[in-house]
Amino acid sequence: MTGSIGIVGGGAWGTALAINARRAGCDVLLWAHEADTVASINDDHENPVFLPGIALDPAIRATADLSGLAERDIVLLVMPSAHFRTVAHGLAGALKPGAIACVCTKGIELATGELMTGIAADELPEARIAALSGPSFAADVARDLPTAVTVAGADDVPAILADALTS
Repeated sequence: MTGSIGIVGGGAWGTALAINARRAGCDVLLWAHEADTVASINDDHENPVFLPGIALDPAIRATADLSGLAERDIVLLVMPSAHFRTVAHGLAGALKPGAIACVCTKGIELATGELMTGIAADELPEARIAALSGPSFAADVARDLPTAVTVAGADDVPAILADALTS
């Protein structure tokens, strides 16, 4: 698969998904809140705070600017659930119509009891919403060890995501 993937969240899971998407041949741009994480990914090709000891493909680029994700075909939403609505709101209107926004964050919003997929649908009406979850560890995914996840969405979205994340 060749395509462009934006990943919102520079933690262990976001970084592991970036590695996997790059292995599958995608152009990957990862957004991280922390400036030192962005610098480590771009300059040293590693994320020592969140995924230590794992080398990153130099083609994985990082940014602290959400607007850099605007033209991506797929955006994986991997930010912490406590910040999910705020960050998704920051993406609102920036995604191109029909882009896939795949929720990779587990949890509920404490104030409303809403699931992350509901928040994504509320905040990103221009996107096709999907979800990715499963019994896997970020370090195992990053090291290309056997893992399994499930992808759910409407129409052809699960197949598109499977192609983008399978090497």
